[in-house]
Amino acid sequence: MKRKRKRNNGIFSKVKKLLATVKKPNWEYIAIIVIIFIGVAVLVISYFICDSDAKNIAVGLGTGVVTSALVTLYLELISSKIEKRKVEKFKRMLLNPLNDAVDKLYVQIVLNVNEYRVREEIGSSFLLPMKDTKEVSEFFKKMQEVDFESIDSEEIKSKYDDFSTISLSFFKEVISQYEALPFESLVIEKIITQDEYDQLKHFELVNECNRCLNILNNMDLTELERYKTTVHLMHVMFLFINRLVRIFDFMSSKIEIENKRIKSHLDDIYYNEVYLFSDEYIQQWEERAKAEAEYYAEHPELYEDTEESEEDILHRKVNEAIWAGDVQTIKECFPKIDRNNKQIQSELTWSVAKDVMKDKELRKLYYQKYGVKYKLRREKRK
Repeated sequence: MKRKRKRNNGIFSKVKKLLATVKKPNWEYIAIIVIIFIGVAVLVISYFICDSDAKNIAVGLGTGVVTSALVTLYLELISSKIEKRKVEKFKRMLLNPLNDAVDKLYVQIVLNVNEYRVREEIGSSFLLPMKDTKEVSEFFKKMQEVDFESIDSEEIKSKYDDFSTISLSFFKEVISQYEALPFESLVIEKIITQDEYDQLKHFELVNECNRCLNILNNMDLTELERYKTTVHLMHVMFLFINRLVRIFDFMSSKIEIENKRIKSHLDDIYYNEVYLFSDEYIQQWEERAKAEAEYYAEHPELYEDTEESEEDILHRKVNEAIWAGDVQTIKECFPKIDRNNKQIQSELTWSVAKDVMKDKELRKLYYQKYGVKYKLRREKRK
């Protein structure tokens, strides 16, 4: 009696597990499950049959029905899983050209946007996918309002040029690949789900991108009109890419890989172009130099015994030349400067070096040495 109960409990648990793996059961699954319950019912009835021959027949029949139905259901589930993998693989193959185009354009937009934000110390980076794009939209609208033509400084103007310069071919490729997709056929063939289809069929963003591209094809645009339209196109396309990567997991996975490289690149820019020129960094060097001077003042015998290294001599010569306004000496020292010597680089960006660094040849040497354009350190904010 206990064995039969254990047997029945085991059968019910197996059926329950199988049902749990089926997210959307069809009529075939339902029919198999009904047969399983009929077999279980026969096994239960066999418990009350007194005749041994009839009991054996009922047990054998019930066991056979349940076993065969379970095997059938198991094979159906395996077949369904294999078919699902095939469909997913085919979906990736079909959407791969769009995925590649999206990836290339995403890198271009994100680098332009975030390099500007890092250098201007505006805030955190914008990386997809994003649930809330309100801050992104506010940023692009603010950039679009810039009166590009009224800017006199070529240095400032070049920042906005770098921000908005992206080849239109990248945008056209994404839109071309998207519009070429046979949406109705994909959903009928169950390559994409109905939910994915409904999200993909919103053409507002794509239509706005096409409108911007048509405007930019006009050769008679003013510099300001071209800038504003390009920024708006970047904004709309950024939102469109965000929608795509939130729909398809494999697109999101590829974007995440790109994000790791982009974060590393932005960290380098922040350290080399922002942090090294910050008040915090300069203050650390000043405190270190002060502490070192105080230490040797208290232990003059150590200072006398210490020979000045070539690097120390070079640093002293550059420092003295900065204070003396001696441009020629700094030019002569530049080939010997180690680009990893951040102290010399920092001193060249101090306000006291403003006059000597006006020299164009010296600025060129600075760019060749450090790989970044010369930028005077900002004064301490009050």
